[in-house]
Amino acid sequence: MFKIIRNLVPKIAIPLIILLFAVNCSKDQNNFLPNVRVNLYIPLATYNHLKIPGNSILFQNEGYKGIIVVCVDPNSKLYYAFDACCPYEKDYSGIVTIQPIKNLPTPPFTVFSSDFFGKCNKCGSEFNLMGSGQPTSKGPATHYLQSYSISSGFESLTVTN
Repeated sequence: MFKIIRNLVPKIAIPLIILLFAVNCSKDQNNFLPNVRVNLYIPLATYNHLKIPGNSILFQNEGYKGIIVVCVDPNSKLYYAFDACCPYEKDYSGIVTIQPIKNLPTPPFTVFSSDFFGKCNKCGSEFNLMGSGQPTSKGPATHYLQSYSISSGFESLTVTN
């Protein structure tokens, strides 16, 4: 019995270790930005636009190139937060923008949108904001947008890294 176990352990353990390394490496695809401290507090009473599924706000002076916060489902408190830096541009020069809502007054350095997609102003890559920031078939980008942690409290959101 012990001989069987002793022979099986290396045969199972080695592929398991390789699989764990492969899974961990694939998660690093989004870690392309220089490290910046992110601690953005969003009161939903002020930004009630984020209470409607599909709506998003770009906070231009946060994160590396701005932070896009997207409401997926406010009832289950599901929100996404992405850095607006395009993952395709190696010099960090591309900024993912969202289509602003016309004639809607907004606070300074914010853009309100009801579009599900963001587009890089340099390479033209398009990203699905409702689908974890993955690139669409429009444009050369192949990596997801850099995501941030987002937690929801009573009538507020906090974006951190």
